[in-house]
Amino acid sequence: MKIIKILLAFTLAAEPLLFPVASLYAQGNSADRDFAQDLQGPAGDEGGPILDGGSDSPPPSSMPQGQMPGSPIDSVQIGGAPKEAPMYEEAESISPLDRKIGPIRLKGAPLSTFLDVVSAQSKVNFIITEGVEAKTITVFLRKTTVREALELLLRVKGLTYQRIGKSNTYVVQKRSVDMPNLITKIYTLNYIPLIPIASVGEDMAAITSQDVSTGSNQDQGGQQQGQQQGQGEKESPISIINIVRSVLSKKNGKLAVDPRTNTLIITDVPEVFPQVEQILSELDKKAPQILIEAQIVEINTDRMNELGIEWGGSRGEMAYFAGPARLTDYGLRPGFYSGDQWKMFFPNTSDVGEASEGSASGGGSIDPIFSTGQQSTKGVYYGVFSLAQLQAIFRALISKGEGRYLGKPKIVAMNNKTALITISKDAAMGTQSTVSSAGGSSGESSTGVERRRIGLVLKVTPQVNKEGYITMVVQPAYADAVASAITVQGETVFDPVSRGASTMVRVKNGQTVVIGGMLASTESKTVKKVPLLGYIPIIGWLFTSVSSRRTNTDLVIFLTPTILVD
Repeated sequence: MKIIKILLAFTLAAEPLLFPVASLYAQGNSADRDFAQDLQGPAGDEGGPILDGGSDSPPPSSMPQGQMPGSPIDSVQIGGAPKEAPMYEEAESISPLDRKIGPIRLKGAPLSTFLDVVSAQSKVNFIITEGVEAKTITVFLRKTTVREALELLLRVKGLTYQRIGKSNTYVVQKRSVDMPNLITKIYTLNYIPLIPIASVGEDMAAITSQDVSTGSNQDQGGQQQGQQQGQGEKESPISIINIVRSVLSKKNGKLAVDPRTNTLIITDVPEVFPQVEQILSELDKKAPQILIEAQIVEINTDRMNELGIEWGGSRGEMAYFAGPARLTDYGLRPGFYSGDQWKMFFPNTSDVGEASEGSASGGGSIDPIFSTGQQSTKGVYYGVFSLAQLQAIFRALISKGEGRYLGKPKIVAMNNKTALITISKDAAMGTQSTVSSAGGSSGESSTGVERRRIGLVLKVTPQVNKEGYITMVVQPAYADAVASAITVQGETVFDPVSRGASTMVRVKNGQTVVIGGMLASTESKTVKKVPLLGYIPIIGWLFTSVSSRRTNTDLVIFLTPTILVD
């Protein structure tokens, strides 16, 4: 107890002498801390340039104490409310290597000093393997990220780094001799879609029903699709992927696509990425959109004139004569070969009867075999001489018909992307019969309808230049069906008629371009005359009938492109 009292008294007596010495030592440590603070930059949560933060921030009131490995890190209070600093995070909004650092000025400094400065500004931990800390480095960086600093400096020294799990700790070590200097970067495209863009033929097939016009077209479409699939194995249908692959190194360059996030993942040597970034910056730009307003006008004009006197029937019939007929059973009657029945050419009257009950024609009608169908008592069918077709029809008719179709479709198209407008239907052209048989047995016959797609198809590909002009490739096509002059088995068939144009025009924004000239005109004239009498001057008009018909179909398309401003 006495010893403790003696030590306490000695301490109180020596306190006035030790206080000046402690003050001088504290001032020396303060100067060292100011120098290190100027070198390392502010110790903020997110890091940043040295000049952005001052040295007047209060020093930390407490420092974390050493803990056992694996134990949770206690919260550290830095001039305010305590903040949790977990070693592992469930999800991070930004990578630790994307944090801002700088400026950094080092000349001939050890690599460990450079990593110490980066760690102080970005809160990223580094573990240096043996033999690496002795490397010297000279750095003059303004503002950059941790990733760029490591890529530019560590790889120059033949080093590499690896992250430990999801922590903020990275191991810096020497790169293997046979390991190429590869880096991986992710580029998110803003305006170029990383999904295949369908061709015009595929778009047409997607918005219309199946083309059942001919089987050959389907075969050609299948062949073209097979060729496209074969080419797709070598080249991607997305043009930007083929462009980027053309600048990658053949040995180490790899490219992957994530369509969900519209990103490109590229792995290659560092020398390739400046060119890749230049290509993406030049091509990944916002493309203008064009509103295309179309007015489709179709005018049909049909005129028919019928004037004159038409004699006889539709084919000029004036009279009709059918001779008498009689039945015979010569060679078929009983006793023909054994008796004398061969001497009689016609059957007996009693065997024939007085009237024909099984004739195909009724009484009074004309049959090409039985004439009138009336039978005499001698078994003879009466003939006939008829002037019922001798008639004169006076025709004086002038008819005129007009039809107009007006459609106003609107569509928005991207720059250099084909817009497709179609108004069509599958019309019946005629009937077709199919006979199927199996192994020589009697076949089954089925009758169907042959169809052809008719209607309007308009393809427009716009392109906008810097001066506000719009260059358009316009391809309108119109198909229709007209009645044919021939008939098949008494049924009317139709002939498909197509009209189209293909042109490239340049107009100003908001101006209208007119595409016309798709005029179809049909004119027919029929003159019917009575032989000899129809050729007599003046009097011949009484025996002449004239029928004329003219049909005109005109199709005009008005296109008005307008650049949409965001």
